Amino acid sequence: MSYTATAINEVVRQIGNNEIYLPAIQRKFVWTYEQIEKLFDSIMLGYPIGTFLFWKVEKSKTNDYIFYKFIQDYHERDRYHNDMAPKPEMKEWIIGVLDGQQRLSSLYLALQGSYAYKKPKARWDNDDAFPKRQLYLNVLYKNKPRDEDANTYEFKFLTEAESKLNDSTHFWLAVKESLNWNDANGYIKFANKNNLLSSTIAIENLTLLWQRITQDKVINYFEVKAQELDDVLDIFTRVNSGGTVLSKSDLLFSTIVASWEQAREEIEQLLKQINNKGDKFDFDNDFIMRACLFLTDSPVLFNVKNFKRENVQKVKDNWEGIKNAIKRTIELLVEFGFSQESLTSKNAIIPISYYIFKGGKLENEDKKNIKHYLITSLLKFIYGGKGDQVLEAIRSGMRVIDSGTYKLKSENFPLTALRLMKLPGEKSLQFTVDDIENLFDYKKGAYTFMVLSLLYPHLKLGQIKFHQDHLHPASSFTQTKLKQLKKPESSWRKWIEKKDTIPNLQLLEGLENETKNKSQFKDWVEKEVTTNPNYKSLNYIPNVSLELDNFEQFYESRKQMIISKLKEIMDIR
Repeated sequence: MSYTATAINEVVRQIGNNEIYLPAIQRKFVWTYEQIEKLFDSIMLGYPIGTFLFWKVEKSKTNDYIFYKFIQDYHERDRYHNDMAPKPEMKEWIIGVLDGQQRLSSLYLALQGSYAYKKPKARWDNDDAFPKRQLYLNVLYKNKPRDEDANTYEFKFLTEAESKLNDSTHFWLAVKESLNWNDANGYIKFANKNNLLSSTIAIENLTLLWQRITQDKVINYFEVKAQELDDVLDIFTRVNSGGTVLSKSDLLFSTIVASWEQAREEIEQLLKQINNKGDKFDFDNDFIMRACLFLTDSPVLFNVKNFKRENVQKVKDNWEGIKNAIKRTIELLVEFGFSQESLTSKNAIIPISYYIFKGGKLENEDKKNIKHYLITSLLKFIYGGKGDQVLEAIRSGMRVIDSGTYKLKSENFPLTALRLMKLPGEKSLQFTVDDIENLFDYKKGAYTFMVLSLLYPHLKLGQIKFHQDHLHPASSFTQTKLKQLKKPESSWRKWIEKKDTIPNLQLLEGLENETKNKSQFKDWVEKEVTTNPNYKSLNYIPNVSLELDNFEQFYESRKQMIISKLKEIMDIR
């Protein structure tokens, strides 16, 4: 890898000549005027100002992405966004800045434009609070700083009126004047015209400014020639990982915002609404963008090419429907008792949103089938690898094309059809006996909640807080208590392992669970049966001794009852 060096004035010329642009993946300009003044002080001192990464884009590829122009006249209140680059200005090739945006933007507006920031204590609604300022150098000043934070040269952003306040220790030169000096005669003529030839400091400063801006090759850059945008994004992510790390979804999100100005506000508002539902969720931009591609029948693969203008336009045109489908999906999750802790894959709910978006019914049987699909997909980890391919396959199984438009194959949720599909990576939504057996390896957590919610379909999980309760209290499984049962140590050690698994768990209303607390299981069941004769059948309690010393038989008997029920639920014949 080798770097190329060029002078500041050459880069400024290229920017002004519409040869260098900012890709949409770049964030907005954020440098303060103090940072720009410090940058020019470093340049005068001959300090390195970092390396730059340029992306050479061929004309045939420029329409695949969105580029912005550099800001020339920055206004803290009214003009802080970059203008989109008009396509007619595109050359045979252009340069996109992958690393160095803030520094190049600062150089350009300092040497070709202005910086309007608010006066201290002034009101934001006062137009006069933002006077236009340009960067000036006091050519009669050179300091010997006492600390490393102090500037050696006096650069300041001044109004035109302020720049005329010259005296024996101040002569303000607009820094952009240096671009007009083709050789040493240029600044000598300037000094002569302004009676500065007798000042040694002035001549030194003028000479050095001309040298640094027009002669020295201060800009060291490496040129990337890759044309595939995903390769460029990978490079961009790597070189920008020193500060706030940008994920690929952050970069792709920028491409949406570039084509749809309201996207950021709309998506942030939607995320705030859905994440505050129920016991809270943690959805992000990544989820919303993937859902947008899926719902608008665009390619699901998460890369730049699938966020072209036409696809973003489809999202924009269908946004209200997309938004409502996602919100309704989250309401279903809450109804099913899910939260951020139990929703182990966000991809799993996107087909549900697609079904709602396309006008699918949400009657009781549909809700039941949606819940079974969701839990099955999470328990079978179908989105754990090749997630994009699995999503594509499931969408294909849900839709047909009619007169050029994709529609649902059925107005009812197609659980049976989805179960019969063969998915990428040898995956399937069809449960087997072995799959059911594996469920009993899970300990109390998200996956045991999913299984229990299938076993207790009558509970209003979205309205009442339910806990995963131990039938035989967890407090009974201490070594001290188990030793008192005079069972072999090998037996009760296995019991300790099994106490947190499904055969010893039930869903119990939170307040009731607190009442139950450490009650012995046998005593609790006897009390419950007196008020509810169906208690044992509703909770899969076998007709065996419920004393702790019979835990092994109880566990195996209840396990078999649960297996039989799950076979029925999972349609295993």
